[in-house]
Amino acid sequence: MNYIWDTAIKACLQGIKSDNITFLPASHYSPYMEIAFDDINVTHLTAPLRVEINPYYRFSDIFQELLDANFAEHEELRDVLFDIITHFLLFLDCQQGFNKREYYGRFICQDIQNGVFGEAIQDSISAFTIEELERVVHSLITLYRTESTLHLFKQVVRSIFTSSIIYYRSEDIPEILIYLGTAQTKSNRQKIDTLLALFLPLGFKYRLYWQDHFGLIGYDSTMRIDHIVIY
Repeated sequence: MNYIWDTAIKACLQGIKSDNITFLPASHYSPYMEIAFDDINVTHLTAPLRVEINPYYRFSDIFQELLDANFAEHEELRDVLFDIITHFLLFLDCQQGFNKREYYGRFICQDIQNGVFGEAIQDSISAFTIEELERVVHSLITLYRTESTLHLFKQVVRSIFTSSIIYYRSEDIPEILIYLGTAQTKSNRQKIDTLLALFLPLGFKYRLYWQDHFGLIGYDSTMRIDHIVIY
């Protein structure tokens, strides 16, 4: 981790919000790095996170007067201003990598959190990790563009439940059989209910199977005694 945006992204992925990160000017730092961790190979971060940085690595023009060595008064105020300015620079850093699709994704996330997609999805979305939610949102964007609902439903379920298998049958009424290959927990139930609500086409019926698969003749992995679900 060499940049403030790199550290912030890794902190976010580990559940640390930006509000729990404080940036401080480092007393000892390398002229070749922005972040001044004691251990340059650190990977696990804990909140509250205090990050010392080399303020002259990229932002010398901004900080050289604020951190003038000849001005020793109001140290606490300087630290607060430094943290506020660095957080703003971090915000600009993160925005620079955005494209149109990323902005669409942000708007969809806001709509979900504000209940535009319904209270059930608003309450269940917290069950997803940040990476899982990103997959769901980007699949929604593709859905709006292509309207390929069933294909995207299979794709996004597989990305969240990696052991899942989805079977399609349509003798009289369209129906899919969803084998998830995982335990039925509250979190997993919230995830699959959200995916069903967002992606499954109207008119489709479905059956859920969790850890045990229904028997398929010729497939030994589905014909285990005491682990066969009746279809």
